[in-house]
Amino acid sequence: MRFAPATIAAVRGIELAPVTSALPAGLPAEMLREVLVVYGDLASRTDALNGVQMYGSSGRQLPIGSPQAQSVLRGLRNGTPAAARFNGDLAAARTLAQQTPRVTVAAPGSRAALELALRLQSIGLRNSCDEEFGGYAPTSLETIVWQPGTGQRPGHYQGLVGGIRFTADYTVQYGWKINIYAC
Repeated sequence: MRFAPATIAAVRGIELAPVTSALPAGLPAEMLREVLVVYGDLASRTDALNGVQMYGSSGRQLPIGSPQAQSVLRGLRNGTPAAARFNGDLAAARTLAQQTPRVTVAAPGSRAALELALRLQSIGLRNSCDEEFGGYAPTSLETIVWQPGTGQRPGHYQGLVGGIRFTADYTVQYGWKINIYAC
């Protein structure tokens, strides 16, 4: 197995940051779910290619039975279900968006903005941790459990997102700084 330099360059050029920055906080729950399903498909497919970038960038032949080649193939398999669902999921999100009344976008420091950021980061981490290379594309909203703590104050939260502990702090200058204790 060998990857052409153009393939490696294309994989390195994939960037989800423009997608995440375009998503508004404050969407109604069902619209948020549909949007995050599509985002999960994209994240799963994108991270499924991480093995290509990690192991294929040398330009050398990867013997098909090698652990590196098997990791690449596992990643490509992990991204297949999301790739198969993507067009249908995108069509469902578009249909719902057309039927949803205009949304008032939540403020950057709001809890709605934090919930969106938590869910996006959780999807990203679950797709990129431990050389799993994709495969996580949730079809429901990950549950967020807010936990009171001695350090709770305005702009600081802690809790669980999808069962994994997080802390989050907000400043006007930097936005939300989130630590999800995964990987």
